[in-house]
Amino acid sequence: MDVPPERKHRVVIYVTCYNVLDGVTLTLRKIEQEILAQGHSVCILSTNSGNSQNTHTHMEEKQFQRYRHLPNRHPNRTIIFLDNAVPIPFLHDPNNPKDSYHLGFSISAEVRKKLDDFGPTIVHVTVPDVTCMHLIQYARDRQLPLMGTYHSNIPDYFTHYPGIGWLKHVVACYERHNYNFLQALFVPTPFIRRHLTIEEHYRFDKVTDLKVWGRGVDLKQFHPSRRSEDFRARYGFAPDDVVVIWVGRLVPEKRLDIFAYVVRRLADEGINFKALIVGAGPCEADVKSLPNTTFAGWVTGDELAVAYASSDVFLFPSAVETFGNVTLEAAASGLPVIVDSGCSGHLVQDGVNGFSCTEDDLESYYNGTLSLVLDNSRRKAMSMEGRKFSLRFEKRTVCRKMIDNYSNVTEEFYHLYRGNHTNRDRIYESKPDSFAAGSYLRPTSLVFVEYIFILAFRFFYRVGEIIFSARRCLAFLRSRKPFRSTTSAQTVVKIKNGSIPLATSSASLTSSQSIDSSINTGLVISTGQPCDYQDTTATYSLNGIFEMADHADGGDADSIDNSILSCDEASSATCSTASTINTRPYEDRFWRCELPVSHNLAILFTKTVMAQGRLESRIRKRYTHRKLVCHSHDGMIARKRNKRIAKIRKRKCSEDINPDDFNGRSMLNLQLTESLLPVGCSCSSTDSCAGSDQSLVEDNIDPGMASTNIFVGRAHTEHRLNSRKVKLSSNLQI
Repeated sequence: MDVPPERKHRVVIYVTCYNVLDGVTLTLRKIEQEILAQGHSVCILSTNSGNSQNTHTHMEEKQFQRYRHLPNRHPNRTIIFLDNAVPIPFLHDPNNPKDSYHLGFSISAEVRKKLDDFGPTIVHVTVPDVTCMHLIQYARDRQLPLMGTYHSNIPDYFTHYPGIGWLKHVVACYERHNYNFLQALFVPTPFIRRHLTIEEHYRFDKVTDLKVWGRGVDLKQFHPSRRSEDFRARYGFAPDDVVVIWVGRLVPEKRLDIFAYVVRRLADEGINFKALIVGAGPCEADVKSLPNTTFAGWVTGDELAVAYASSDVFLFPSAVETFGNVTLEAAASGLPVIVDSGCSGHLVQDGVNGFSCTEDDLESYYNGTLSLVLDNSRRKAMSMEGRKFSLRFEKRTVCRKMIDNYSNVTEEFYHLYRGNHTNRDRIYESKPDSFAAGSYLRPTSLVFVEYIFILAFRFFYRVGEIIFSARRCLAFLRSRKPFRSTTSAQTVVKIKNGSIPLATSSASLTSSQSIDSSINTGLVISTGQPCDYQDTTATYSLNGIFEMADHADGGDADSIDNSILSCDEASSATCSTASTINTRPYEDRFWRCELPVSHNLAILFTKTVMAQGRLESRIRKRYTHRKLVCHSHDGMIARKRNKRIAKIRKRKCSEDINPDDFNGRSMLNLQLTESLLPVGCSCSSTDSCAGSDQSLVEDNIDPGMASTNIFVGRAHTEHRLNSRKVKLSSNLQI
């Protein structure tokens, strides 16, 4: 197929819940704005979940004021909501029902028609759910370029919900099958790329092309100058109060239990601080009970930028982030950050603009927060370094890189794969561990998982939700006991190989005590072997990092990607996490003794589904090949038969008439009539030869001889009725 002429991109972006303002949708809205700014067209496909007032939130800026009368706020913008979606039970927020997440099941004929009317040139998926599979099939049917961006470690989320950790194997297998049909998958950091390569339940590098595309921040919106004393006074913060802020959804996987532990321990030690919670979610009631804590709810736009700048320390222990947009926004607002080294460590120069802590290391989070709360000069120094570091992640520069990605994927589709997804399938079928469930997109077993297993899961989840709520109530009652600890602010804690001048308890807190003091005691903090904590002093050179301080627009896209790479490589050298420790090759064992029975059963279930998919794919291919061969053979026979029929049905002249085509009377009349005509004349019936005597006279033929010729001709005709040719009258001899 020829490459289409140079034209503007018409991008379909699929996102599960566009109207829920979380990190994923905010990132996609930045891409959407850049698409429109460059004159391209965009179509957002999403479920009708969340608050409908958020559909045009980012379109209210000055540059879009002239389009406010349009239903989509821009002539090149289209919004399509799925008409077949249901709420996700374990992501339902009873405190904010409008912000609940939905799951779509299919793309209806009406939605397909709307997509056809939009006329996409490329399809961009952001989450590999059930609807994504139908959208992939839509793109393959119409031979459109396919790509995706990776935003959430969804399989890892299930490890934070009791009783359903085994689902991560099923969901990861489902994701691998979806991503196997994409040309490229763009991940936010090299750390995430390694994580998706090494982890046994991912191995996405075997199924698609993993590339890195970072994230950006609006450096003008998120700026230290946004600090407001009026904002602080509104929430009861005194000028000398040190405010520790949290920004994000209030869900267990964000590790609110660690945040609550730090807040409770600081309060019990009598430290002068305040905590500010910005966000909403199912754990909202629990965080409201924390001491010295103010709850602000959902805050967006300029007010969110003011909330960042008006705080002093950003504490965010989430271990499931793929990039950490809120961490970047906090750093751009001039806050020192304390985050998980595995997820947001690439945004932290440990000991320079904040602290990166190992997952589940409660002491590190507490000590880092206490150090910044007590040391004003250190807090200000880290604030300046954080702002300088964020300059390399300017929003428009990063989003322009995504437009280039659209062009590259489109060019690859038409040049390398000749505009046909089947050509790409052939290339990846030859690779090991690729198309583990077959090259057919929706095998029967997977359809069963979609429509049967999901419904069954919803039913069993309702039962488990009741049990889980009862456990949380009992745990909450136990957590009301006050925490006692003797802390010296001058104590220097030795943590394995490194040392940090932070205050700590003289008696270390045990894992069971930390669980009891958390807000979500129904969640079990991992008590596995902690990773080695390396020296927190910077182990890499910072020369040239701050050369961009005077350039608010940032560098080009390549320099940004390189900076992300170099920072991530450095952070990975100083901080090792559970995901990077597992460097052993994937072992395909029937039963893994180190895993619980439920996990092994889930793995066996996925293997069964994949085996059925491979078998069905082979049967379909063989059937299709045989059908093509038969069709080709039947076509050859049909062409030969058509040639014979065409030859038989060819228009015959009088000399090619077959007597079998006529009855005896008609044939005799025709031949008798023809015998009366001179050479070169033709006649189709005896009626047309009326007045033949006159013609004979004109030709100087004797009428008497004519009657004799008629008689002779009749006798000759009767004698030669079965001959294929009839001699003309001029050749007859008397």
